[in-house]
Amino acid sequence: MSDAGSIEVRDVHKSYPTRFGEKEVLRGIDFDLAKGERLGILGRNGAGKSTLIRLISGAEKPTSGKIERTMAVSWPLAFGGAFQPQLTGIDNIRFITSIYDQDFERNLAFVEEFAELGPYLNEPVRSYSSGMRARLAFAISMIIEFDCFLIDEIGAVGDARFHDRCNRELFEVRGDRAMIIISHDAGYIREHCNRWAVLHDGKLSLFDEFEATYESYKELIGANSQSKPQTVSWTNRARMIESSQHAALSDERFRALAQQGDWARDQRQWQRAAEYYAEALRFYPYQRSYWAQLGHMHKEQGEFADSEIAYRTSVALGEPLADVRPHIEHVVKQQAGDYYYAAMHLPDSGPAASQPPAKPDFELLHWFMQGDQPYETSDCLAMMRTHPTLDALCADLAGKLAMAIADRSIADEAEPHRIRALACLFGERLSDKARTDFEAQCSARSDMVAFLMQHGALSDWPKTKAAMSALNSQIAA
Repeated sequence: MSDAGSIEVRDVHKSYPTRFGEKEVLRGIDFDLAKGERLGILGRNGAGKSTLIRLISGAEKPTSGKIERTMAVSWPLAFGGAFQPQLTGIDNIRFITSIYDQDFERNLAFVEEFAELGPYLNEPVRSYSSGMRARLAFAISMIIEFDCFLIDEIGAVGDARFHDRCNRELFEVRGDRAMIIISHDAGYIREHCNRWAVLHDGKLSLFDEFEATYESYKELIGANSQSKPQTVSWTNRARMIESSQHAALSDERFRALAQQGDWARDQRQWQRAAEYYAEALRFYPYQRSYWAQLGHMHKEQGEFADSEIAYRTSVALGEPLADVRPHIEHVVKQQAGDYYYAAMHLPDSGPAASQPPAKPDFELLHWFMQGDQPYETSDCLAMMRTHPTLDALCADLAGKLAMAIADRSIADEAEPHRIRALACLFGERLSDKARTDFEAQCSARSDMVAFLMQHGALSDWPKTKAAMSALNSQIAA
């Protein structure tokens, strides 16, 4: 290895005792790291990434194997375990400064300016939030000239301005140092590392190319499979939308697809980016922020109707209108400047029936009323423009079905996963038992229409109720 120092990890195992016996987190980890090498490690939650970082830092010892360091190694930059919690931030700076025999006043001035903790530096560290501890840890790490920096999800701490300052200190001022970086942001690792690895099932696989690393990572987390999405609350539409935001962002498969969309967007590959965003939204159709991203990609390709639908959907699901208004106005103007139909319908705290329709709502209700009959993009856009509420849109679709009820090509059998979504949409007036019965007993459109009418589920849907009464009469005839 180089005279400049190195880290050598040999056959490292780490186990923790549990009430069910020993749990082995790391199994036979082997790698070397030399000066100037930046190793990025991808792995799903619980893979052992933070455990490996702590072992390399010396905060914990391996169960077996050895870690040899001939370079100065930092503590994990988002890890506050090195602090004395009963001491103030200033006292901790003084303590660490004395250990490394440095100028306290100079270090204090740097930490005050960099961490921006203000009067909290005079408070005990035990009173700090995790973010404040991470800021202090990072700032103190920068006053010690380590040969290797260990970076544990530092991107999750602080605002964009703080991230920029961290990146400058690490990758510009200290660009010649060795680093080990773990992060959920694969783009961060791709940008800042020159070696890559995937940690899975306790084992570390090393790669020389990022693309090979990421393909392996996607396979391991199921991004290329048809596995089920994270659990979403189906109590009612409002809770389902809010739950979808959290579930999507905690689903590694969704994040992987969105990340690939972001990379394609950055390379101005608009169609490819749109495909990745659309695939991510297939798993979580009510995840509002990526509808706006999909709208941008359609706009760049001149697909203005699709773009407007995506923008309207993001706003209907709660994205601030101010963030997308200029884009909506642009794509509406490109479609012959039909300003009459450019009026936006904004969500409120009322029942689902009074909310503006999003594309997932349109597709669900269109399926409910029309089965698997195809629809034109222009039809979807026209309904989203002209109908300010889901009640109005659903009534319109029911009226169209009533006119075509004799067409036996319209599928009558319901799909189970869509029944649940309909129960969420119409079920605000239903008891938990009635909602469960709806999902269990209704296997055809006629069953669902009759059930909703019988149980008073359409109290908030007057237009739909009237249209369904007419529809029910035709079905019975």
